[in-house]
Amino acid sequence: MLALRTVTYCTENEETPAGAFSPTRQLQLLTEARDAQTPTLRNLVVQMAKENGESGSLEELKHEPRPGSGKVVFNVQGSHTFYSEPYAVCEAFPAIKSGGRYFRLEEVKTEAMLKMA
Repeated sequence: MLALRTVTYCTENEETPAGAFSPTRQLQLLTEARDAQTPTLRNLVVQMAKENGESGSLEELKHEPRPGSGKVVFNVQGSHTFYSEPYAVCEAFPAIKSGGRYFRLEEVKTEAMLKMA
């Protein structure tokens, strides 16, 4: 099993009647993913966004590669607007679920350690 944690999830700024922009919301969510492939993670981000009240269109939600970060970033930009924060920053990791809690799996012994023994 893989656990997917969205580290940051920002809703699109919505224009208020006075012409000002409403502040973004930031949520930290955890769900299960069947794999860590980009399309799978994108679909989960869209699903979680809708479940948490996102009313904007996420058709233009795109993956933004960030080599070396260990995170999967998705962003959506308006046609005439640039947002300073990405829409979602995700981390997918192997985990065990027990009693409604997730525990990250981490290898304890490596080949190098076994050769030293």
